[in-house]
Amino acid sequence: MCGIAGIIGTKPISQLADKLTTLSRTLAHRGPDDEGFLTWAEGRGLERGRDAERIGGGQLALVHRRLSIFDLSPSGWQPMLDARARIAIVFNGEIYNHPELRAELEREGERFTSQSDTEVLIAVLKRHWIKGLDRLIGMYAFACLDLDRRAVLIARDPFGIKPLHYTMREGQLAFASEIRPLLEIGAARPVVDRRALFRFLRHAVTNDQGETLFADVAELEPGHLIEVDLQAPMNAPPARFWRPASPRRPRSVSPADAAAELRCLLERSVELHMRADVPVAAALSGGIDSSGIVGLMRQRLGPGPPIAAFTYVADDAQLSELGWAETAATEAGARINEVHLRPDELIDELDTLIGSQEQPFTTTSMWAQSHVCRAVHAAGFKIMLEGQGGDECFAGYPVFRAARLEGLLRHGRLAESLAFLKQLPDGRGFALLQGLAPMLPKTAQGPLRRLVGRNLIPGWLDAGYFAASAAERTRLRPEAHSPLAATLALAVSGDSLPMLLRYGDRNAMAVSVENRVPFLTTDLANFALSLPDAILISPDGTLKHVLREALRGAVPDAVLDRRDKIGFRTPEAQWFGRSSAVRRIAASTAQLPLPPCFHPKVRDAMKAVGEGRAPFAAHVWRAMIVTRWADRFQIDFAPEAAAGESP
Repeated sequence: MCGIAGIIGTKPISQLADKLTTLSRTLAHRGPDDEGFLTWAEGRGLERGRDAERIGGGQLALVHRRLSIFDLSPSGWQPMLDARARIAIVFNGEIYNHPELRAELEREGERFTSQSDTEVLIAVLKRHWIKGLDRLIGMYAFACLDLDRRAVLIARDPFGIKPLHYTMREGQLAFASEIRPLLEIGAARPVVDRRALFRFLRHAVTNDQGETLFADVAELEPGHLIEVDLQAPMNAPPARFWRPASPRRPRSVSPADAAAELRCLLERSVELHMRADVPVAAALSGGIDSSGIVGLMRQRLGPGPPIAAFTYVADDAQLSELGWAETAATEAGARINEVHLRPDELIDELDTLIGSQEQPFTTTSMWAQSHVCRAVHAAGFKIMLEGQGGDECFAGYPVFRAARLEGLLRHGRLAESLAFLKQLPDGRGFALLQGLAPMLPKTAQGPLRRLVGRNLIPGWLDAGYFAASAAERTRLRPEAHSPLAATLALAVSGDSLPMLLRYGDRNAMAVSVENRVPFLTTDLANFALSLPDAILISPDGTLKHVLREALRGAVPDAVLDRRDKIGFRTPEAQWFGRSSAVRRIAASTAQLPLPPCFHPKVRDAMKAVGEGRAPFAAHVWRAMIVTRWADRFQIDFAPEAAAGESP
C-alpha cells in the first residue's frame, strides 16, 4: 500500500522539482516509510533518486511514497526498474498471489533479486503487458513505463479498491492516488462538476462512472486501464479490461454444494489476504461479513494468540452491535478493541475528515470508521482485514429482493412471487414497486419516477442552477441470466461500491493503514453471478443465503441467523438533538458563504438545527457537508458551460 503520482507530456515539465516535491508531500500519509522519484526525457534516459532537487528534468516524472508491507528491505524501494532499466513502475497495492507468480516465472527463466511483489508485477507486465492483468489477484493502481513499447500502462484493479485520479490539461496527463496533489501542482482547478454535485445532493451518490465533484478530475473506473503513447499522451482513452461475468444460464448446483464451494473460495481468499511481512488485524462489526472474515482468519491461523479485532460501539443501544461482535469474537478467539466516540469532538475533527475524504460524504459513519482506523494504527498495525464487498457479491441489501421478485414475475411464477412477498420481513410494497418498475414500458417509467419524486429537484436546491444538470442518469444492467444476477454485476462493478471503497481507503490511509477486503476477488464475484437466484436469496427472502451456509462452523449460528441489518451507523440524529457542541456544526456552517446550488432557505434550516429548533435531517447534513467542503477546497461553482468537462 502506497501513494503514487506522475506527469506525462511531450515537452519538458516546468518547475519539475517543485511539483515532484509537492506531490510527494501531499501523499506522505499514504507512504511514510520512504519516497522516490524518477524522470525520463527523450535522448536523456532515466534518472532516479530520493531527492527531487537532484534528479534531472524530463517530459515524464513518477513519484512514489512507500508503506512497507512485503519485503521491508531497501530492495522494495520504488520507482522500481527491471534488470535492463527499460521498465519502470510505481505501484500502490498488493499482488497477493505473487509467490505463485514468482515460481511460475522462475520456471520460465526469470530471475529475481528481491522478495517484493512489485518486482513480480514488473516481470508479469514485461512478458504479457495488458494480458498480464488477468493473472493478478490483488488490489492495485500502478503506472508502468516500458521504453521498448514506448508506452505507459496505467491500471486500476477490477473493483477499484485502490484509487487513481487523473487529469488531461494543457498538453499533459497527470495522475495521483488522491485529488489534492493534482490541485496543489495546478494540474486541476477546484471547479465543481454540477452533474456530480447534483447526484450527491439528490441521490447521495459519488464516485459514479468515473466522475468526481471536481470538473477537471476523473477517476479511473474499476477494472479500467489507460495505455499512454509517449508521443501522444493526450490521446489515451480509458478502456475496460475486466467486467464481472454472468453466464446465460445459472449453474446447476445444489445449495449444499454451492455453500461448500464458496467456503473453499473464501478460505483461499482470506489466506491470500493475510499474506504480509507485518502483523495483521481485523475490523469486526458483528455482522455476517466481518464475523466471517475473523472466523476464517482463526481457522487459517489455528490455535494461538488472540486476533486483534477492532469494533466501533455506538452509544445508542438500538444501533450497537457489540453483543454480536462479542459472540463472533469468542468463537474466533479474537480480542475486541472497543472504539467509542465522543460526539462533542466531531466539530473539531469534521473539517480534517472532509480534507482527507476530498469529496462530500453522506453520514457521520465516516467519522466512526476513521476512529476505527486510528485505533488500528495506535495499536501498531499496518494492515486491517474488513468485510466490505460481501453485500454486493452475495445480495446482502434489501433492495436486491426487488430484483429477485422481478425475476419471478418475468417468468410468470405468480404463486412463488406472492409467497416470496408474504414472507418478507419488511418493505413488501417497496419490493413490489421496484420489482415491477423495470418491466413497465419506457414511456411509463419516467412518470413513475416523477411520481415518487426521483426526478424532481427538491425545494432546498436551486432549480435554476441545476436546470441542465438534473437529468436522470441511469446505468444499463449488464446481460445476465436473471435480473438479480444483472443487478449484482452492476453492484460489484459500480453503483455504490466505489464510494464505499473510497471512504475506507481515505480513512485508513490517512493514518497509514492498509485496509484489505477478502470478499472482493474476481473468482468470488464470478462465482456469485453464476448461482441460481434461490441460492443467493432464499424463497423466504433471506439475504446472503449461500454465504450464511458457507460460513457455518466458522461463525456462530446466532450471528448467521440474524435477519436484522444495522450496518455501520451512528446515532447522528441523537447527537444533534442532545449535544450543543454537535449543533454548533450547523450553526457555524450557516455562517459560511452559501454555495449557489442551494435555495437561500437552506441557511435558515442550518440555523434552526444549530439552535435546536429543528431536528436533524439528511438533506441539511448534505447541505452542510457541501458548504464546508466548498470552504475547505475553495470551490469555484463555475458557469454551467464549465461543469461536467471531461479531463
